[in-house]
Amino acid sequence: MDKIFIKKLESLYKNKQFNTIKFEISNLGDKQKDNPFILNLLGIIETSEKKIAKARNYFEMALRKDPEYIHSLLNLSRISLQDKNHENIILLLKKYDEKHPGNSNIILNLANLTYSAGFAEDAINYHEKLIENGNFNLKDLTALIFLQNYSSKYSEAKYKKYCDLYNDIISKSLTSLKVNTNEYDKAKIGFLSNDLRDHPIGYFLIDFIAELKARNFIPIAFNLFTAEKGESNFTKALKKSFSEWYDVKNLSDLDLCKMINKKKIYYLFDLGGYNVDNKLQIFKNKPAPVQISWLGYCNSTQLDEIDYIISDPYVTTKHEENFYKEKILKTQNIWNVHSKLSEETINELPALTSKFFTFGSFNNFLKLSNETIQVWDKILKNVPNSRLVLKSLQSVDKNFKNYIIKKFDNSINPENLIILNVKKDKKNHLEDYNKIDITLDTFPYNGVTTSFESI
Repeated sequence: MDKIFIKKLESLYKNKQFNTIKFEISNLGDKQKDNPFILNLLGIIETSEKKIAKARNYFEMALRKDPEYIHSLLNLSRISLQDKNHENIILLLKKYDEKHPGNSNIILNLANLTYSAGFAEDAINYHEKLIENGNFNLKDLTALIFLQNYSSKYSEAKYKKYCDLYNDIISKSLTSLKVNTNEYDKAKIGFLSNDLRDHPIGYFLIDFIAELKARNFIPIAFNLFTAEKGESNFTKALKKSFSEWYDVKNLSDLDLCKMINKKKIYYLFDLGGYNVDNKLQIFKNKPAPVQISWLGYCNSTQLDEIDYIISDPYVTTKHEENFYKEKILKTQNIWNVHSKLSEETINELPALTSKFFTFGSFNNFLKLSNETIQVWDKILKNVPNSRLVLKSLQSVDKNFKNYIIKKFDNSINPENLIILNVKKDKKNHLEDYNKIDITLDTFPYNGVTTSFESI
């Protein structure tokens, strides 16, 4: 293709003259139009106009012409995270990585897409490659640490290695805060989280916060989440349950540390651990005398500045205790408690009026390890006319049913594997349990919220 024409298109693109670009391309012959550069450019224009299906078609056409055309590989990766259609692009990226190993952009997209698709071990592998290449940001490292908990190959040494790296990075931006314990109010308990909303953390907290107030404590929320479409009724109720509520998403780390410190909060709870939107760097600065990890993360943060973690004898076994930097506060029976669920009508077992016996799990699909699937496969084969209902509270890849069938080595009848859609309304979500006879748990990462709900 003529270099002058290409430069002309590039100039038009920089000036966002998309209609002119389309006109120029329309005057080309069919053979000239059928070019990865042209097809990719048309895909970019459609993406900018939020026409994702058309954009996908152009990028895929470009890749049929040249499966290694990296611009279309990366562009298709980005829109695949939006439309949750990962299967084809993951295969293309893997082939590229095998042939041209070490490209940071390819590895980053493989890390993000395999995470989104629910392939925990693949996601760990590609996140490790990112870290080893040294071309990563803090969220990539956070994701890798978090993903370790899903792995059947979990290694305490490897987990600690990445936590130590995280600790080293956030230590470079420490600030000096004066904490005089005698000046702090022991009745003030702060909670810092991105999940103070319609989220399992919110559902666990709301009754607990009310109980704290009833016992004359002063629970204070530092909310990191901002809803795009306004607060839900549940979030409004959760907000009212606290004595004080502060929306702090837009504060810098330094300003947030100073704010917490100024409030003279004695106990500060981290409810996120190594979840992707965590704020562990705040705790590294020690704005409160006593800092506690609880609820959103059960493993050690490996930070000296987190004083305690709340656990129980089952979450943290005796042989695991020496691994924790935090002092472990073990409750006698269970490390958390779910707030009261709304009253739902519980029907008779579906099997009594159906020809099927229905097993189900509403766990995050990242928890569906190969070992879990192997056990479930044996259960289903030993129960005649059985089927499996799955649902994840996160939006999932459109091809997830195909992935699960492959994990079952194609031994499950596709008609007997049902993937339910996400339901944001809590009442409607809970009603889906009435479609199940027995719920199944996952391992090595067990269910938490879903276990409370199903019980």
